[in-house]
Amino acid sequence: MKAVKLQAIHQLALVDIPIPPVKDDQVLIKTGASTICTSDLNDIRENPFGIALPVVIGHEGAGTVAAMGAAVKGFKVGDRVTTHSVYPCGKCPACLDGMGHLCLNMEHLGINMQGTLAEYYLARADRVRPIPAHVGFPLASLSEPVSVCLEALAQARLSPGDSLLIIGDGPFGQIINRLAPAFQLGRVVMAGWLDFRLGFATQAIRLNTSRVPDPLKAMQDAAPAGGYNAVIVAVGSAQAVRDGLKCLRPKGRLVLFSALTGDTPVDLFWVHLKELEIIGSCNDQDRFDDAVRLLADPRLGLAEVITHTFPIEAYHAAFDLAANGHDRALKVSFVF
Repeated sequence: MKAVKLQAIHQLALVDIPIPPVKDDQVLIKTGASTICTSDLNDIRENPFGIALPVVIGHEGAGTVAAMGAAVKGFKVGDRVTTHSVYPCGKCPACLDGMGHLCLNMEHLGINMQGTLAEYYLARADRVRPIPAHVGFPLASLSEPVSVCLEALAQARLSPGDSLLIIGDGPFGQIINRLAPAFQLGRVVMAGWLDFRLGFATQAIRLNTSRVPDPLKAMQDAAPAGGYNAVIVAVGSAQAVRDGLKCLRPKGRLVLFSALTGDTPVDLFWVHLKELEIIGSCNDQDRFDDAVRLLADPRLGLAEVITHTFPIEAYHAAFDLAANGHDRALKVSFVF
């Protein structure tokens, strides 16, 4: 089968490799779509997780069941399915405490497992879900991104009438924005840098902070009196963290959705004085089924987040667009 491997930093290759053998608890999926994630771009650029290379890249996938292990029940060949990319061990202290998404022995597609950017890929049966016939494979491949965005909103602990600032106009910021109406919020503001991407945030107050002399003041001015109940930082920017803290009302919560590596200097005086919270959001705590259900809701328009599709042979162009075409692309998907 054809697959795209990350051979080394900045080095992708289209290779021919054997279709993998299926273990008892696994499902072999004939890939229908595999979508590029920001973390894939980070892996290509700097490999922050220290992945043992080479590896078949990609973790956002969907397709049809091609074969199953002897212990797999509930699926048949030809079923249309989507998959989660995180594989908890079920035995470590985090898993036993109900936090499999923070598993200490985690396996992950495209990191320490072969990924989805191939004509076939393997998934453990408990991480596979059926999808309705009307949900296309590119949309279905967003089940894990939607799961993690649900986690970010849950970490924000929002109540009806609350206010939310989303800093970051990329794919995850857009998904968070489209999920936010379910919380019946009083105000949602998205701050970003590109008119093209902000144009997708149809249900939010949109701020292009590249067009104002003082971005922090613009975000503060868009808040209700006292500041936002929560800020979700959906961009890997230390400045976004600092600005987000200054936009919160007393006892507000800043959710770190995007990963920041290295030291991030912040002034903790206001965290102390206003009893603010800084909370992480990593993977998702059992929100996969909710995500699959929401994908099928056309009112959310989640399919609109995928702006471009490519065949696997055009992997160079696809990854270049995802990395450098922020003024004309959101999510880029491979269609098989």
